[in-house]
Amino acid sequence: MILKQFLLANLLFVSLSSCNNESKSVNDKTDSTVKKETLAYPFTANYSLNWQPGDEKNAVFVLNCLKKYVAGDIPGSAAYFADTAEFIGDRFYFKGSRDSLTKILAEMRNASAAVSKNFEKWITLYYPDKNETRVTLWYTEIMTNKKGKVDSIYYTDDVLIKNERIVVYDEKQRQFPGSQSK
Repeated sequence: MILKQFLLANLLFVSLSSCNNESKSVNDKTDSTVKKETLAYPFTANYSLNWQPGDEKNAVFVLNCLKKYVAGDIPGSAAYFADTAEFIGDRFYFKGSRDSLTKILAEMRNASAAVSKNFEKWITLYYPDKNETRVTLWYTEIMTNKKGKVDSIYYTDDVLIKNERIVVYDEKQRQFPGSQSK
């Protein structure tokens, strides 16, 4: 018992003596003399590695397009696309007029009685050497079909915006595993 009290007293003493109320300044400055290391990538990217944060109004633009789609306003959603646009999806590719895309979007949306999107995150990037703005979104879409069956898919979408219109919508999906019943 005395040994436990002795150890406890020593631990308390060490803890209190190690406390330092003196505030330390943090150096937030970066050293501009540091050379940027040139990296040797093991693979070649098919896109520019020269990017910077993009204007977030482009993310709002894409999110408004998707909000109209969720609400069932297909003409309103399609209005965000360029006169000629590409839509790339799982086992699906379209390149053509906005009018033709509108019909395809209507068919897709009309297959569901209800649609919602739960966004995890998004980012807007600008590529100055290509004068391109891309918005990438990560989210889960929950669809309820006409018979009431609910399903969900996780999406990562890359959206290319030029002249304040969507010219390429590249959708990648991951389906969730089915329920594990025992």
